[in-house]
Amino acid sequence: MEDIRTHAVREFQNNQDEDDFCVEEIRRVGYTVVDSGLSANELQLIRDKIDVIYDRQVREIGDLERLGRINDTDVARCLIGYDDYFVKLAAHPRIISIGRKLMGEHFILMSQNGIINRPAGGQYQVTWHRDLNYQHFVSSRPLAFSALYAIDEFSSETGGTYVVPGSHQLEVFPSPEYVRKHFKIMDAKPGAILIFDAMIYHRTGVNTAPITRRAVNHIYTLPLIKQQISFPRMLNGKFRDDPFLGRFLGYESETGENVKEWRENKLALADMGLLTSGPPRA
Repeated sequence: MEDIRTHAVREFQNNQDEDDFCVEEIRRVGYTVVDSGLSANELQLIRDKIDVIYDRQVREIGDLERLGRINDTDVARCLIGYDDYFVKLAAHPRIISIGRKLMGEHFILMSQNGIINRPAGGQYQVTWHRDLNYQHFVSSRPLAFSALYAIDEFSSETGGTYVVPGSHQLEVFPSPEYVRKHFKIMDAKPGAILIFDAMIYHRTGVNTAPITRRAVNHIYTLPLIKQQISFPRMLNGKFRDDPFLGRFLGYESETGENVKEWRENKLALADMGLLTSGPPRA
């Protein structure tokens, strides 16, 4: 390709590595795609684990009818709380590297869900949404980003992820005319990770293929945003002593029931050397 030539330009984006380029894509168009390196055997293991956890959660709540009443059919929530294997997916080195360049050193896992898109199913996520639901604002730096693993193939037949490029940069949902003209289907092979600004408008496509399409979605946020489900309480102290995972899973940002409990939590973190340094905050 010919050299990129400019005129009267003084400021340039200079990327030092591939992750810098991924971050540039996320900031400009809202998304990027990286390879997870998961093998075919690992992908099959993840499919099986998602199905087992989902069946267990159906039994926990009672039956499928009750899940359907809250639009939660075919969603396996908080996978880490049921199987330590899913820590590996949440803390994938490429996701963490890109996240640090986007968000800084301190961000947490806000949610992790397995998504089951069955043939001709009624997945509610076929509607356009942001991963920070109901929010109509933009910020100069991301408050959250998402990492969606394609466990099965994403395509126009199985239900690829639809995005409106650049829609993370404006508060309002675009007009129907704009969406129809500018939406893009993100196809992806099994094992790919779609990483995107949580404020980009996106949706799941309808699965018209004869196979089930599974995915695992993660939302990462600054710790000022509350976790969807409390990982510290689900995990009952597991991973708390790990210098990275303890903070990443929200132990440092977990609130107490009262002032004393809040301070006791802080003291425990200080004793382990995990407390963020700095002056007291009002």
